[in-house]
Amino acid sequence: MKRALTVGVYDPKLIMQASPYPGDNVFAKGFEKNDYKVIRFDYRGTDDPNKHLLELVEAFGNDFDIIWFGKCERILPETIKKMRQILSGAVFCKWAADVRTVPTVHDLAHNQCIDYFFGTFGGDYLKKHLLPNMKAVASILTFTDSDFYKQINVSYLPSEYKTDILWTGRRGFGDNPIRNEVIDFLTKYEKANVKIAGLSDWLGSPDYQHYINGAKIGIGANSFNRKKYSSDRIGNYMACGTFYLAHYFEGIEEIFERGVELDWFKTIEEMEEKIDYYLSHEKERKQIAKNGKYFVLKHFDCKPLVANILNIIETGKSNYKWDEIYAN
Repeated sequence: MKRALTVGVYDPKLIMQASPYPGDNVFAKGFEKNDYKVIRFDYRGTDDPNKHLLELVEAFGNDFDIIWFGKCERILPETIKKMRQILSGAVFCKWAADVRTVPTVHDLAHNQCIDYFFGTFGGDYLKKHLLPNMKAVASILTFTDSDFYKQINVSYLPSEYKTDILWTGRRGFGDNPIRNEVIDFLTKYEKANVKIAGLSDWLGSPDYQHYINGAKIGIGANSFNRKKYSSDRIGNYMACGTFYLAHYFEGIEEIFERGVELDWFKTIEEMEEKIDYYLSHEKERKQIAKNGKYFVLKHFDCKPLVANILNIIETGKSNYKWDEIYAN
């Protein structure tokens, strides 16, 4: 059996995000579902992650096929270089969902020691992560785990979870002003039952999944405008079978069929029109949500997602026509 060492955050208490489920665990489970023996190392769960990670590697020896890093802001590039000396036969990979004005310092520092980088974004921002030493960078739109984010019978949910519109996430801090305009609009919207969470506190589990399941419409808008960039919100909401109304981002039409798997808006006025329309067209809304769930689980659930990543590593090609791959 092949082995993977995944370095990330696996304790929900150690993450600060809208989703109570660590994204690193989606990929770790994906490797397991693709017949890998996975060793998880939580770099935020120790006071000296570099020392303890090297001790773990030395204990196992050259017995890993893939080394998979998450954000790993506490892991030094020198540690990865030492790992490469020990694990001479392994492929070193990193994934990232953080989008900022420019690529983060830790991502670029790590990429000096990495073979493949996978980002939840494409275009020029993805290209900026490709360094001369690397083999390739590739886009992955989103990710989810259907064992955690799954559709439930909402008739059994308490009424507090049943809403017309759901927003989860903090106020925007990037170059997309419409995110905060959406929050401000929904805060004052009185024509429907709106739940807003994440502005000052995060929802835990199972509240987070219950609110998603109980919502008729989930709204999404990113802090940054980047090609083919979205948070995991799009995957998690749709995996639960909730209708998703997204703020348009470049490339969304290459992935989803509008009005079939989800819908999108470009202005606040258009968002309001879409909300009014879909709240009054229940049958159509539920069919789109059903189609969207099928699409997301087929492509972005942990098993097919990682299967596609492995295919990119092995062949240099993606199974999905919308993915972007830039290679040296």
